[in-house]
Amino acid sequence: MTLSDDAVRFAASYTEITRNPSYLQLLTVPRHGSTNTYDHSVRVAQLAHRLAPKLGIDPDSAARVGLLHDFCLVDYHKNDKDSGHDGRWYCFYHPEDAVKNSLAAGFPLSRKEQQAIRSHMFPLASSVPSSRLGCLLTLCDKAIAAQESFAGAAESYVRFKLLLSLGSARAVRVVRRNTYDRFFG
Repeated sequence: MTLSDDAVRFAASYTEITRNPSYLQLLTVPRHGSTNTYDHSVRVAQLAHRLAPKLGIDPDSAARVGLLHDFCLVDYHKNDKDSGHDGRWYCFYHPEDAVKNSLAAGFPLSRKEQQAIRSHMFPLASSVPSSRLGCLLTLCDKAIAAQESFAGAAESYVRFKLLLSLGSARAVRVVRRNTYDRFFG
């Protein structure tokens, strides 16, 4: 998934974060199978910013926590045992890393914003959202993650149905040819 033009314009209004060299490294960290962590965070921030006024939440605060909630440079698709987290799973440690990385990069965060980021993985995280900001971030993150995770679902379903209708021998040839075409065609 690529960012929409609207999302690119939104990101441009927060250049103190989105153009920071450390933050730009998120462009290389995959997320949810169809995007990268930078684009994911922009989408979350944009949705949180849009919904915040309806819930009596400061939209800039919502955008800031949306942009910074996954500011962790570990690629969880790879072996992250060397990440210094004593074997804990990514979903448990990355919110803490996001707060540390944000503060280290010079992005000021209030206590409420730090808590919102730490709790955004609820119910997996050990921290429960304790503010409207935290609940908003958690829900926006889940909604965007679901959208990104299922971005290719319709195409995959059609391909699966095609393969079933062709029979196993023919299906193997189609899969091999498509794989060959994708890499060499």
